[in-house]
Amino acid sequence: MQADLTRLSFSEVDRSGRKITRVTQTAQITGAAPTSMQLDLPFRVAPTVLVRHQWARRYILRVLDDGTLRVTLPRWGSKREALAFVEQSRPWIERQRAARQARPAVVHPDEPGLRRRALRELPPALTALAAAHDISVTRISVRNQRSRWGACSAAGAITLNWRLILVPEYVREYVMLHELMHRRELNHSARFWRHVQAVCPRHREARQWLLTEGQRLFTGPAASGEC
Repeated sequence: MQADLTRLSFSEVDRSGRKITRVTQTAQITGAAPTSMQLDLPFRVAPTVLVRHQWARRYILRVLDDGTLRVTLPRWGSKREALAFVEQSRPWIERQRAARQARPAVVHPDEPGLRRRALRELPPALTALAAAHDISVTRISVRNQRSRWGACSAAGAITLNWRLILVPEYVREYVMLHELMHRRELNHSARFWRHVQAVCPRHREARQWLLTEGQRLFTGPAASGEC
């Protein structure tokens, strides 16, 4: 198998009229069909945002609380130079992101009880959503994943993280719908995200919550060495 790296970018304009280019890098494995898809912790795919500012005199890097890297370009700057600057600064960027990930974790004094509750409540909730959208699921598991919220296999088996019992209801529903939509598209293509958007109007809000708050359920002193 071979991994083909593809850099994708698109532009938009923020409220102040400034042009923003979002850049992501994806790896596509060729030569084999995917056997499963998973919803990883958001920090693993934090985006890079390029913002051109007419008053900036140099390239400026800033890591936001959600892990997003904001790169300010001077008026005369180029995207190529900006991305080269990002690569040169990678150690500093990773230190900044690590510092933001290290916020104190939420402590679960009754974790065994919470896991039993998750085992009781999560499978029926997923089953109901599957039935509502006419999707078949072969097996539902609730586990203690260290780096993902859920996963869906090509055979139709869905795994959920027990910590979903701790998140707001609309976030929990988003994760379940995300995995169910993989029964229609076992990838993260534009078509997949159209399926998600159609069934989960609050999916952007839920993803933002996972990005900014969900990380605390996995990291920090209480979870040291476990992630």
